[in-house]
Amino acid sequence: MSETEVDLLTPDGAMNTVVIHPDEGGPFPVVLLLMDANGIRECLTDIARRIATVGYYVVMPNLFYRKARSVHIGPTRNHPDAEANLKKLQSYVGSLNNGLVASDVGAVLDFLLEQEQGKSGPVGVVGYCMSGAFAMTSAARYRDRIGCVASYYGTRLVTDREDSPHLVAKDISAEMYFAFAEHDHYVPLETVDKFKSILEATGARHRVEVYPGTDHGFVFADRPTFNKAASEKHWERLFPLLLRTLG
Repeated sequence: MSETEVDLLTPDGAMNTVVIHPDEGGPFPVVLLLMDANGIRECLTDIARRIATVGYYVVMPNLFYRKARSVHIGPTRNHPDAEANLKKLQSYVGSLNNGLVASDVGAVLDFLLEQEQGKSGPVGVVGYCMSGAFAMTSAARYRDRIGCVASYYGTRLVTDREDSPHLVAKDISAEMYFAFAEHDHYVPLETVDKFKSILEATGARHRVEVYPGTDHGFVFADRPTFNKAASEKHWERLFPLLLRTLG
């Protein structure tokens, strides 16, 4: 397995980015992995590695590069530093918006044009938590480049803002998959139902699922809400989607 870090130039600076792919057999279809609010860390990198092991060229940018090359967010609950850690987390998340990240995705797509091990053709985008919104926005902006979107417990998919992802669903040609937790104060089931109705009205290719008995963050082994069965189900849904749309 090849694992490197490269700096991609954007209008706002150098975006440090992890690139992982198999050693042999390329070029490989490309998967863009967009991080959750806790940033790039070993748990997330392991997810990128697992995608790469089945034959993909995985690109995982540090979306917080405008503030720091690496981010460590301590516990935000039941800890003496919880309040300070939460403020730090909110500061980092608040530094991003859908348009900024879509611009960063454009820089990644430009980078891919020159990578011999990254196969030309449609790109898959996988987002967790905050990045579900970024994945949708990017799929609308680069509809000719992005072949599929997978979002797990995505937040802020339906908002009252002008850049709300649900407003661009009609512009997305990619096949989309959305998985939500049954218990999620960030995305209550009423919001999931509303989002599903919006997608159905657009005629977009999509599937929406709620994973029973889960809480927000169920994929990540470093979270107290980790659910092994649900995490494996997330792979069961993701890999066929990538195979169908990217090869």
